Amino acid sequence: MPGTHVSRVHSLYRRILQLHWVLPPDLKSLGDQYVKDEFRQHKTIGSDEAQRFLQEQEVMHQLFTEWNLILCIK
Repeated sequence: MPGTHVSRVHSLYRRILQLHWVLPPDLKSLGDQYVKDEFRQHKTIGSDEAQRFLQEQEVMHQLFTEWNLILCIK
């Protein structure tokens, strides 16, 4: 199970950073640093907190994905 959790975290981390590719360089840098800091700060939290953190990040990922799609359509 721990391997699955680590894999899920890495996958989500990469997907979030990929969403930043469409941003201007200064905003991409800011967003990348924010995500890196957030994931680093939550590295040693308990299991319940980790689940909540991942769920919140999944929601944010979904929102940003939808936002990117809307921008691409316009």
